[in-house]
Amino acid sequence: MNTIYYLWVTHASPDPSPRERRHGENLRRITDEAMRIVERGGLEALSINKLAAIVDYTPGALYRYFPSKDALLAALVLRVLDDVRAHADGAVARLGPRATPFARVFAIVHGYRGFARAEPHRFGLLAMTMAEPRVLLREPAAAAPVAVAAIGAMRTLADALSDAQGAGLLSPGEPAERTLCLFSLVHGVLQLHKQARFAPEVHDVERLALRGARTLLVGWGAKPKTVDAALERAAALGGS
Repeated sequence: MNTIYYLWVTHASPDPSPRERRHGENLRRITDEAMRIVERGGLEALSINKLAAIVDYTPGALYRYFPSKDALLAALVLRVLDDVRAHADGAVARLGPRATPFARVFAIVHGYRGFARAEPHRFGLLAMTMAEPRVLLREPAAAAPVAVAAIGAMRTLADALSDAQGAGLLSPGEPAERTLCLFSLVHGVLQLHKQARFAPEVHDVERLALRGARTLLVGWGAKPKTVDAALERAAALGGS
């Protein structure tokens, strides 16, 4: 079975076999070390030979788990996307079951900000895979599960926007398109965190992300007072 597909399908398997459990433990150990290499030296520092030496495998043995560097990088991005979804889901869960769709949107913005702050290297890896001019994942077998996982990571946001439209809080539109627009805005704003050191009053990235989300919602037909009430409701999550 393709390693990346295996990671994607069996990640949440409730009852893995002993063989699957051992395989999964080895994969986690290998990807943990690969992530540490990237965190310390950047993506260019990652190589199959270096990783094999750290985890005490021969390069040939490591290729049985990851047939290429593309497959290895895809596994790392899958781990990051799983973290992103966990932060989004956790932020929404803290609002409680009666939260309005707009409050959920702003909670997700807070959650993604929390992820970027808590995991700057993983946020940077995700930013690199999205913004790097060259295609980092050229192999379809590696890229396809990542594309699916990226959609899954944005599912909580897509559901909130879809529910808002269904409740008549937004004008008719394409939820998937709106999800991509809003996520892209928030992700792009959060990449300004380095500039915040020099002009914090201008580059308050969390405030900019929230105001950007508010502007999009109002542009999509939301009533400003309704949006502002939801923003206040989610404000308690500011540091999460």
